[in-house]
Amino acid sequence: MNINFVIASKNPKELSGFYAKINSDKACKGFNASHYFISLSNRSKIHFYRPNENHEWQRKGNSTSLCFQGEPSEDPSKMIETWISEILKTGGSVMGKTKLVNFGAEQWILDPEGNKFLILVPYLSKGSDLDALM
Repeated sequence: MNINFVIASKNPKELSGFYAKINSDKACKGFNASHYFISLSNRSKIHFYRPNENHEWQRKGNSTSLCFQGEPSEDPSKMIETWISEILKTGGSVMGKTKLVNFGAEQWILDPEGNKFLILVPYLSKGSDLDALM
């Protein structure tokens, strides 16, 4: 069994392209012209779809979120700033300030359609358990 994620979108092709670019991946056409996906390294996928016209679709807030995690770094602030720069070039925007916390650096992002997601770069330090960090 694989765990996959779905994102409802007004423009699934464009939104899947945004996420593909920030993850050094490519968007793939799905079941039809209103469905695209990107594959993740763990065999999971993120699906982007346009909801059926009969489906009531309200944006009220999120209780879950995607989190994209970069490679652990001795300088997570530098790595996350580079990542943010690339995201801004592809149409994303930042929410608030980057937080440097005891486990690394994190930043909330808005994609071009206003969906929130988190980017995270953990600290890499001597004795770190790499399996736990990834």
